[in-house]
Formats: sequence, C-alpha cells, structure tokens
Amino acid sequence: CSLRLFQKFDNFRILVCGGDGSVGWVLSEIDKLSLHKQASCQLGVLPLGTGNDLARVLGWGGSCDDDTQLPQILEKLERASTKMLDR
Repeated sequence: CSLRLFQKFDNFRILVCGGDGSVGWVLSEIDKLSLHKQASCQLGVLPLGTGNDLARVLGWGGSCDDDTQLPQILEKLERASTKMLDR
C-alpha cells in the first residue's frame, strides 16, 4: 500500500478523490498502518463517487463534476479547518 510512505512523516494530508467507499477504504488502511497515531493525519475528500454522504455532511458538497473548479477546490481544502471524526 502506498500509504506506507506516510509513516516517515509526522504531519501529512491525504486527499481522497471518490465517494464514501473510497474514504472508508483509505481510513481502514490508515488504521491498519497506525498512521492515525501520528502528530497530524488529515484527510480531505473530493466527492467524485456515487455515494458522497460524508462529503455532504462535512460541507464539501455532493459532487465535483466541473474540473475547471479544481484549482479553487484545492485552495479551499488547503485553508480548511480540521474536524475530528469518530467512525
């Protein structure tokens, strides 16, 4: 799993491009590698999947279907505040 690369960093951010299933998979892999125990492990979501309930609830929107907006979306994610997620 390429997430092993993040074991070398104290602080990192991951952008998941997909839906609820993709987010769940990445979170499970983060748990398996104990990356969530590091100083700062942050996850953002670019809602591209068919099920984007998590993205909607967290205020990221239901879908991203306009790729011309990608630079603005990335800037917004860079400035976003963090929220704890208990799953």
